[in-house]
Amino acid sequence: MHAVSIVDPKGRHHRCVLRRWVDDHANDGPERVVREARILTDLEQTDVPAPRLLGLDPDGNECGDSALLMSYLDGHVELTPKDPEDWLLQIASMLVRIHDTHIDAPAAESWLDQANLKVPEWSTRPDLWQEAIALVQESPPDPIPCFVHHDYQQFNLLWRRGRLTSVVDWVWGSLGSTGIDVAHARLNLSVLYSSELAQEFLELYESLSGSTVDRWWDVEGLLKYLPGWGDFLQLQAGRRLKVDFEGMHQRVEETLNSALRRG
Repeated sequence: MHAVSIVDPKGRHHRCVLRRWVDDHANDGPERVVREARILTDLEQTDVPAPRLLGLDPDGNECGDSALLMSYLDGHVELTPKDPEDWLLQIASMLVRIHDTHIDAPAAESWLDQANLKVPEWSTRPDLWQEAIALVQESPPDPIPCFVHHDYQQFNLLWRRGRLTSVVDWVWGSLGSTGIDVAHARLNLSVLYSSELAQEFLELYESLSGSTVDRWWDVEGLLKYLPGWGDFLQLQAGRRLKVDFEGMHQRVEETLNSALRRG
């Protein structure tokens, strides 16, 4: 990702963002660029605040690599909100807005490698993980097709003066169960904050949307947790938040337990 300044023929400067697909991701670049370009174009017709598409170079003829140029959005990632309750309410409300849009997108693909699921050695509650693994090995409930972000979490949300102003990183936009986004957000809230905050988010989303998240999708999303998350989480958080790694396992297990007890 690059922040760039474009000078138009009249000498005016425009701030933009250039996403390039390089190294290990280069082979996927052409497909990913076209996919995100279509989603950004469709989002312009909705009330969801997202970057605007400015140009694309799927084959890298101009940029050397597959690339997409989009508008630059002012804002910052908010990890230490002054009003956590309002912060969480805004995150849940924005997700409802996203799910209320009507955008054609590829079918959602699961990021969970079920073939290699096993009870983590560090767990003090192995029965909990065995129950969760057994549940997701059952057939998932049929979802009502809905547009989902598919990577909805705090690092993809931009804030200004206490308001959630935009959502970024739309390359994985898909059609699937709303539970995909809800569970992913709950996992991230558990990892960085608390199981209580993750539970509150679920209750807020269900209240605002008027729908219930099936526990299968909730558990499937939470099982994506891997202990190796540590390094990149602190890199993402930077100096904005000190990640509590010692309590991470317990927080995720508490959220997983609450998800399994639903329904």
